[in-house]
Amino acid sequence: MKKGWEKRTLGDIYDLEGGKVQTGPFGSQLHQSDYKERGIAVIMPKDIIDDRLDISKIARISATDASRLKKHIVQSNDIIFPRRGDIAKRIIIDQKHVGAFCGTGCIKLRGTGSILNPKFLFYYLKQESIVYWIEQQAIGATMLNLNTSILRSVPISLPPLPTQRKIASILSSYDDLIENNLKRIKLLEEKAQLTYEEWFVRMKFPGWEKVKVDEETGLPEGWEKKRIGDICTVSGGGTPSKKVDKYWTNGNITWFSPTDLSKSGSLVQLDSANKITELGLQKSSAKLLQPNSFMMTSRATIGLFGIIDKPFSTNQGFINVTPNENIYKEYLIYNFKNNIQLFINYATGATFLEIAKTVFKKIKITWPSSKMLNRYHDLVKPIHQNMTNLTKQNQLLKEARDLLLPRLMMGMIDVDKIEVNELQKTE
Repeated sequence: MKKGWEKRTLGDIYDLEGGKVQTGPFGSQLHQSDYKERGIAVIMPKDIIDDRLDISKIARISATDASRLKKHIVQSNDIIFPRRGDIAKRIIIDQKHVGAFCGTGCIKLRGTGSILNPKFLFYYLKQESIVYWIEQQAIGATMLNLNTSILRSVPISLPPLPTQRKIASILSSYDDLIENNLKRIKLLEEKAQLTYEEWFVRMKFPGWEKVKVDEETGLPEGWEKKRIGDICTVSGGGTPSKKVDKYWTNGNITWFSPTDLSKSGSLVQLDSANKITELGLQKSSAKLLQPNSFMMTSRATIGLFGIIDKPFSTNQGFINVTPNENIYKEYLIYNFKNNIQLFINYATGATFLEIAKTVFKKIKITWPSSKMLNRYHDLVKPIHQNMTNLTKQNQLLKEARDLLLPRLMMGMIDVDKIEVNELQKTE
């Protein structure tokens, strides 16, 4: 071990500095009826995605219930773990989420920072070796379960506090660049969506003042209502048998499940978690689609969208759309995003809602003139390309960060020789 570093456990360190490892409230303290449409956000394991907190569908409780269970309110630099299931996930609370609630199914780590820097700990716990150690200690065969004793027992190679801060600062620089790119991606998608709404919902498209309205249809002249099935090819997907290794082993065909889209939280996809082989493609109802196509989840959560700049396939949880003309793609994506509730209204199912392809194809949507379709395509296609470039840049940043992480944590790199500001030049 490097000079000045020492071996400790998280529990030993927290005992010295007054830190705590604490579970969220149990079911006896917080019931399903306590959750409200508005109120204080309650962090659940499902809300932790790729080291970030996704609040788009987060549960909430009233201020009264939060006051009753105030010890579970999170503070800046608290680290939140899932207590069961995907226990490799974790987030560190930043200032904008202070005051949220550590919910059922989570464990909260809170130190004072006098001995162990919280951000250093956050990154330390991300190491593959530590993730593996925690998973090996976890309880349960079907679903892994954590408890406070396991987390208190985590072994830590502890450098001096100034070194911890420098390591955390170096790694945070990568995450700051990633976060900045995510904001840019979100703004670009919002621009495409808002332009769609301005042009095709509020009908304030370029030159709208001079366009006559067809009295019979109520649409601008040259516009009409068309069935989705007349504009594009609608197809589904499939899953090769998991019992046949030849369908999966060394597969090189990108194969999406809805989980891929929900985990990424992005329209732009770079890859899928699982791959299938050529034989798996042939022996299932999965289809190989080209980049001019896009995917939409069609069951359970209806209306998650994905585009990718290489051939892909999906499982049966999708409606896959191949426009009759390439210039239709951008319009169709944002038209469908604007009509998610309409698709949900057409969905059926007792266990979970699903919209059938046969029903989907018959739905009529507003279809603009060729001139407006071309203009929207010309505007949005470069936006999507920019989003793809930023997403790829983020992937490279993550790979660089993850390569650096274990080397920093083992003291293999002299952090005194690294200038954090230099990382900004990679943006």
